[in-house]
Amino acid sequence: MFNKPALVLLLLCAFSLSGYGQQSGQIVGNYDPHAAFSPLFYTQNGNEYRSANGYPGPRYWQNRVDYTISSNLDEANNKVTGSVTITYKNNSPDKLPYLWLQLDQNLFAPESRGNALIAAGSRYGARGEKLEGGYKIEGLSVSQKAKPVKFTSLIEDTRMQIRLDQPMAAGGDIVTIKMNFSFIIPINGSDRMGHLTTKNGEIFSIAQWFPRMCVYDDVLGWNTLPYWGAGEFYCEFGDIDFNVTAPASHIVMGSGELLNPQEVFTVEQLSRWNAAKSSDKIVTVRSEAEVNDPKSRPAKDKLTWKFKIKNARDAAWGSSKAFVLDAVRINLPSGKKSLAVAVHPVESNGKDGYGRAAEYIKASIEHYSSKWFEYPYPMAVNVASNVGGMEYPGIVFCGWNAKGESAWGVIDHEFGHTWFPMIVGNNERKYGWMDEGFNTFINGLSSAAFNNGEYKADAEDMHEIGRNLQNPAIEYIMLSPDAMRERNIGVNLYSKPGWGLDILRNEILGADRFDYAFRNYIEQWAFKHPTPHDFFRSMENGAGEDLSWFWRGWFMENWKMDQAINSVTETKAGSAVNGYNIVVANLEQMPMPIILGIKTKSGKTDIVKVPVDVWMRNKVWTVHYPTTEEVISVVLDPNHVLPDINDSNNTWKK
Repeated sequence: MFNKPALVLLLLCAFSLSGYGQQSGQIVGNYDPHAAFSPLFYTQNGNEYRSANGYPGPRYWQNRVDYTISSNLDEANNKVTGSVTITYKNNSPDKLPYLWLQLDQNLFAPESRGNALIAAGSRYGARGEKLEGGYKIEGLSVSQKAKPVKFTSLIEDTRMQIRLDQPMAAGGDIVTIKMNFSFIIPINGSDRMGHLTTKNGEIFSIAQWFPRMCVYDDVLGWNTLPYWGAGEFYCEFGDIDFNVTAPASHIVMGSGELLNPQEVFTVEQLSRWNAAKSSDKIVTVRSEAEVNDPKSRPAKDKLTWKFKIKNARDAAWGSSKAFVLDAVRINLPSGKKSLAVAVHPVESNGKDGYGRAAEYIKASIEHYSSKWFEYPYPMAVNVASNVGGMEYPGIVFCGWNAKGESAWGVIDHEFGHTWFPMIVGNNERKYGWMDEGFNTFINGLSSAAFNNGEYKADAEDMHEIGRNLQNPAIEYIMLSPDAMRERNIGVNLYSKPGWGLDILRNEILGADRFDYAFRNYIEQWAFKHPTPHDFFRSMENGAGEDLSWFWRGWFMENWKMDQAINSVTETKAGSAVNGYNIVVANLEQMPMPIILGIKTKSGKTDIVKVPVDVWMRNKVWTVHYPTTEEVISVVLDPNHVLPDINDSNNTWKK
């Protein structure tokens, strides 16, 4: 007679005995398969705005903002004045009774909230200089279809709220906001903008310079986190037309396309500029010898430089009479061209410094365009200044004294940010790792490819890194930058997510599956706003792999990894040895694939890889290695590519 309860009881007893037999006598650790591989990772289903596959949904929307800006650089007083016209389109399904704008320069006002939070010695804020910055806003107006709109306004630190008498309608309503603004340029503006004194003149690196709209999205509504320095930016996309009036002795370079080169260059410089657009060799538009030659600039008092950048989230510019200017053509996969432009003081010139900057820009952008997604801007400008390294659409600022590999590294890193977050527009204020970490990862591939590996980095020892990451003071990746100890930002926003993607690509998915999924993530979210879960989902769907265990342990938590060899024993068929059973234990919270280096008496070495799946319901796993030869040593992860924190239990020798 069939007795179902009795059968269930029998099976449970068998499973319990089997599990005990597998683990009996083995090392006991902290690993819990059910915690690592819990199916309850995603707390929300996909919807019409954000699909379950990690891509924008059929009704995904985002608002749009276009800017028209006229500005003036007052060199004598280190001051920028300007006027901005903001055209804001509400594509959301919501009525908007108020609008929020970002006023980032207010971080540098004497009584700013950020200044009160920033510790002495920080790279952020204004680094101890007497603060006299912040916006002066005048002439604020709001209109709709050329008719004035009633409103009131409030400025709270680095944000402005415009309270409309009548809400903006959903689904395409447009308002126009106008205002005049001015601010004193800090010397060191949170290491993102400022000005530098050189022997031939001041270099101005101007960013976060005009009032910008906050993002309104389907995740949080208005994103109004203040600007406190560590957290970077989250901006809407649109077209930005801007002009900069500066002393005629200056050269100005900005985001996008220079619209009037014939008005701002000498005849000779214009000829060189145009020649560079069709040259794969660097053309010097203004040489070191010409910097102090008055004839190298038009004989006028002031000049207005005009720029336009399309479908961008921001714009920035640099200006100086001290600039050497080099340029060279960038060749893009579609056949389109862009222009690499390097401006720097004579102190930074030379082949050991920024004399190779245009070459570095060209190589970096051509690599990323071919590998991931085509560069979208007409120019790529590097400004050598007192900003250690900062990125904006079409332009970056890099430390003026970088040399050799450091110069390559900072230029490649800052232009890598074109892809994250300038193209893939994630929220840097909340998830800094989604741009810094992704960029750190692609930088490794770019450096390996540059000039036959001229600056290729040595392989890192992930065992040592794994041990260092276990310091509880390091915190973890999934913190907003402003909530993280400043000393941990380098690890948690840059290095650890970069290492994680290296492991995912090289040891878990393989390059083909990873690159395919990653490329599709970039393409699907180009000029849009993904969240961390959109990234996680798109990688899983594109690669066909449940990676929740990896996201949970590496990104959401700071789990340790420790695998150990418990035993190595011969197996026989009759009296003949036909292989070895290698028993591996997972002792800590983080599962990873098993990688075994096996050496036989004849000197033969084998690498055996076992997928992470074996840890779904096991704490100990037996790997059978078939051989008739005598095995003399077994090593876990012999090349140190996984973050195993304990080497002492990784090796067995006969």
